[in-house]
Amino acid sequence: MQEQSEGWIREVSPDGSPALDAKAVLQQLERMLKSRHFRNSRRYPAFLSHIVRHTLDGDLDSLKERILGIEVFKRAHDYDTGSDPVVRITAGEVRKRIALYYHDEGTEHELRIELPPGSYIPVFSAPSNGYAATFGYTPAGGNAASEPLSEPWTGRNGQDPAHPDRAAEKAPRIAGKWIVAGAAALVLLAAAVAGLFLWVRATAPLESMWRPFFHSPDPVLVVVGTPLGRQLGDNDPKLPLDSHSHVHMSFNDALALTNVTGLLETHGQAYRVQAAGATSLDDLRKRPVILIAAFGNPWSVRILTPLRFSLLREQVAPDGRTMLGSVIDRRHPGTPWSFDFTKPMTVNSKDYAVIARLHSDLTEGPVTVIAGLGAGATESAGEFATSPEYLKQLSALAPASWRKKNLELVLEVPMVDGKSGHARIVASEFW
Repeated sequence: MQEQSEGWIREVSPDGSPALDAKAVLQQLERMLKSRHFRNSRRYPAFLSHIVRHTLDGDLDSLKERILGIEVFKRAHDYDTGSDPVVRITAGEVRKRIALYYHDEGTEHELRIELPPGSYIPVFSAPSNGYAATFGYTPAGGNAASEPLSEPWTGRNGQDPAHPDRAAEKAPRIAGKWIVAGAAALVLLAAAVAGLFLWVRATAPLESMWRPFFHSPDPVLVVVGTPLGRQLGDNDPKLPLDSHSHVHMSFNDALALTNVTGLLETHGQAYRVQAAGATSLDDLRKRPVILIAAFGNPWSVRILTPLRFSLLREQVAPDGRTMLGSVIDRRHPGTPWSFDFTKPMTVNSKDYAVIARLHSDLTEGPVTVIAGLGAGATESAGEFATSPEYLKQLSALAPASWRKKNLELVLEVPMVDGKSGHARIVASEFW
């Protein structure tokens, strides 16, 4: 059976649950690729089209970074995904362009194609019914019709051997008992599966990392960095700096912001975005806060200052630009976690970032800091903090009770030709 809804078709499986029709998904893909956000590029439409079509075909095993690098970007079979992050960078840009597409007027009633943070498997959903499938497309008609209940044995020719005259009366009663027993068993099984699912979800690294933010009754305040020149008063009067103006946001910070807000939206959590230069301490008090960027966000520096790992800006030039940024370890002074801004972007081989999640006495609420020394490290840290796959590193080294503790991580980010690679944890603190 098919239903028509706002110009797109969905199949209804026998159990009544909707499964988006492949034709409708491909039509929506075509609309997106012809939009201003994709039509002037070759790489991003090719990537999005590839992952959507393979998901519709049910070929999810091929939607892994190395395979995508080989099939979409023609990399060698033995290429190093750590030093060549073309797939990760492309996916981040595609997520940003998808978000911009659905921000346009007139798209609110369209079928949605989205790429969750940390995944290369797109998710398709109706504009009002949420995700239609957890891991992408559910083929129309994919659920087999239920088999009829088998009838209880009542003797040859359907008769009760002891009471042939009661066959017509007894058979329905026995069948009814079997139906009730089967329904009860199914309810118990469903409850057990649901309980197991909720337990696994609650203890998963992503849920554990962000629990204080996913279940907040107040909107999460996301404060994104402001370029240093703007902080020092070098403002364009035509572009007023206020909580709704992000024109001067770093491109890498914008990608980190997209990952964070995408995660909050996926979990149905309300949020508000402000520029660091327009944020006061009163804005931060008694609410969940996420701080993005390091030296462009003075609140990140201030929150991290009393912790084990803090940020230091040295050799400041007359124009106020950072010459050298460092992550300082109070326990081991002199740890070489620095990024030299005087060198060309293509020369630096490593960058560093700090991720912290804590209950702050300053703000009187939960705070997460995502701060890279260079902008590329902030982008990588944003993807790390919102990716279930990357957060497995945290579970591997953290104490058993880390989910209820404050934490601080130092990430090392490889840089290749100015592009950031996969971040890895090089130091941590839990308290």
